[in-house]
Amino acid sequence: MVVANILAGPLRELSDVIKGLIKPNGQLAMSGVLETQAEDVANHYRNRLNIDPIVEREEWCRISGYLPA
Repeated sequence: MVVANILAGPLRELSDVIKGLIKPNGQLAMSGVLETQAEDVANHYRNRLNIDPIVEREEWCRISGYLPA
């Protein structure tokens, strides 16, 4: 499992590195993302990961998903 609690900019910039750390059936959980940025951040990961529905709480979001086997 990879967990990242950083801002949207670094999550976008580091998406290739972060995706490379996840093994098949591995999970990813990211936070520190504002609601207005969540879909854009998630799109940087969708080409390799199955992304769960984005969860929002008080304008902050959690983006999670997994790498299929």
